[in-house]
Amino acid sequence: MIDFLGKVLEIPVQEAEHSSITTQVTFPALPHHQMDSRPDMVIRFYEGYKPYVLFVESKLGSPEGTDQLSRYADHLGVLTNQGMKCYLIYLTQHSDEKDASLVLANHNNIVFRQLRWFQIFKWMKQLESKNFYASKVLDYMEEIGLEDNRQFTPVDVYAIQNMNRLQRMMDECMDGVVDGVMTKYFGKAIQQSNRHTQLKYMERYVKASEQEGRATEVVVGFYLTDDDYPIVSVAYEFCEGRCPNFPKVVAAMHNFIATHSDWKTFDLNTDVEWKGISCDRRLVDFLHHEDHINEIQKFFLEKLNELHDIKVKNPDLHWK
Repeated sequence: MIDFLGKVLEIPVQEAEHSSITTQVTFPALPHHQMDSRPDMVIRFYEGYKPYVLFVESKLGSPEGTDQLSRYADHLGVLTNQGMKCYLIYLTQHSDEKDASLVLANHNNIVFRQLRWFQIFKWMKQLESKNFYASKVLDYMEEIGLEDNRQFTPVDVYAIQNMNRLQRMMDECMDGVVDGVMTKYFGKAIQQSNRHTQLKYMERYVKASEQEGRATEVVVGFYLTDDDYPIVSVAYEFCEGRCPNFPKVVAAMHNFIATHSDWKTFDLNTDVEWKGISCDRRLVDFLHHEDHINEIQKFFLEKLNELHDIKVKNPDLHWK
C-alpha cells in the first residue's frame, strides 16, 4: 500500500494504518448538484493521527459524466473542512488531460492526480514474480488492452498508412443519402469532428443526431470491439440524467423491439450514461457483396426507416 501510494500516486507517506478500500460509494447530492456522486473507489487510511481520503475515478471507454470530477471535488471539499487530507485520482486508459484549476475550482486543499492504466500495469510488473494473484491481474489487464506497451506493431503501421482511406470509406457510408434521410427524420447530425472525439473516448466512429435537450440521440456508424471485426450499427439511445420521462422512452423502445426482432436493448439495467436499443451487424457480413459501401448504406437506410416508426407513434419523446 505504501509503495503504491508513493510510487504511483505520488503521495509520500511513511505508514498507512486502519486502511479501507470500498467501491461504488454513493455520496448524496449537495444542494447545488443535479445528482448523487459515486466514485469508482474510495481509499481511506491514517498516517499517525492524520486521516486521508482518496477518490479514484477510472474511465475505460466511457465519457465523463455531467460535472463528474467537479462534483467529486465538492464532496472532498466537505471532507477537508473536517480535517482530512484529500486526493482526487483520475485514471484513464488513454490520454484525457484535465485542467486541475477547473476541476478543483476553489478547493485549494485538494490534490488532483491524473494517471494512465499503463502506469498501474508497470508498477504491478514488479510484483509478478512473487505474487501469483498479481500475475493473474496482469494477464487480465493485457487481455483487455490496459498494458499499453507503447510500441507500434507492423499491423499498427499498416493501419496508419491506410488511415485516410479507411476514414473516407466510413464517412461515405454515413454521408450522402444516409445523411439526407437521417436529417429528414431526426434533424441534422452534429459536426463531423465529433466522430473523432467519439472514436477516442467511446471506441466508435459514428454520425449522431442529438434530439431535444440532448436527452436522446439517433446514431449510425461503426463500433470497435474485441472481436476480429467491428460492428455496423444503428442505435436509439437516451441519457437518463437529461431525460426526465425516460420510463416512457424505455416503454416505447420495448414496444418497438416487440415487432422488430433484429433490434436489441443494451445497458438498460446498468449505470452507464447512455443506454437504449440498437440493430447491429458485423462488418464481415457485408464483405461478400461487390460494393461494401452501398450495402452498408442500404442497411443504415432500412434501419433508420424502421426507427422513424418510434417517432411517429411517440411524438412527445424529446424529438427535434
